[in-house]
Amino acid sequence: MLDIRIIILNYKRPKNVHKLISVYKDKFPITVINNNPDEKFPYVGQPVDVINNDKNYFCMERWVRCYEYSEPFKFILDDDILVHPEDIVKMRKLNQTMTGIYGKSSVSKASRYEDLVDHWCTEATVDFLVGAGIMVRQSDLDKIFDKIDKLGYPKRGDDILVSGLLKRETSCVFKTFPAKVLNLPEGDVGLNKDPNHFSMRWNVVKKFKNLTW
Repeated sequence: MLDIRIIILNYKRPKNVHKLISVYKDKFPITVINNNPDEKFPYVGQPVDVINNDKNYFCMERWVRCYEYSEPFKFILDDDILVHPEDIVKMRKLNQTMTGIYGKSSVSKASRYEDLVDHWCTEATVDFLVGAGIMVRQSDLDKIFDKIDKLGYPKRGDDILVSGLLKRETSCVFKTFPAKVLNLPEGDVGLNKDPNHFSMRWNVVKKFKNLTW
């Protein structure tokens, strides 16, 4: 469906990105955002748009770049997950502000990030969506452009921030989707390898905890 653009963020897993491109290129327009200035990502031709950044802008960059494309829906995809193309189309047909394959709940009861309840590739109502694979409606994302612009490029929690801002702006309810997925090699470059990763994400959750969840 040409009204969905897939946005893939690359850092140091280009083999995974090439795999994703090979699966999706005949079905969707794709943007590859390369946050690794030390290794350029090659231009592979349409329908793949490649952006080679001069520095690492972290994960918020994938949301910022959504505003540069006209497709009414964007599918934000991690570079270590392959979501079945049919499920991407099904998620778009739901016509929701935002839905995804992975979410977290029980924010009101948690005192640390590890206390949150996971919902992975199942149908559930969640407090926020995690950026593994997220379908977002651009018209709603447009409503929080100024807020995202002011946030800049935080090192963690882009998905939590966008979830919180959208919930506050649109009063939407987030639900996860039971998609079929294939996990690609994670390697040793995932953000969750950082010992401070979960405490940094919890600090972001706390910003919204008393406001929207």
